Amino acid sequence: MTEPSHMVEGHGLHTDDPNPQRQFWYTADDLVYLGYQLEALEDLFGKTTPGPDGLVGWTVSTVWKVEEEVIAPAYELITSSFVDSEAAANAMFRAQSE
Repeated sequence: MTEPSHMVEGHGLHTDDPNPQRQFWYTADDLVYLGYQLEALEDLFGKTTPGPDGLVGWTVSTVWKVEEEVIAPAYELITSSFVDSEAAANAMFRAQSE
């Protein structure tokens, strides 16, 4: 298990950034670019923390940990449990209606 404060391999979003630490941080804009909803970021990854050169966001290791331990298993469970995305959506609708 990766500790959130432990730096792991960086991402490739800002390869031209002169600060080598930039690759170890995601900002909200980075995660929205990757497809996350802005409103969900703190629920998924926790509060933002200060990073290098005034960046505010999450370490790559924090994001990867959540993706590996929460998002991927949930996705696997959903895709293996339903015949299609409509059936999964219907189950979510029923659960929220009760």
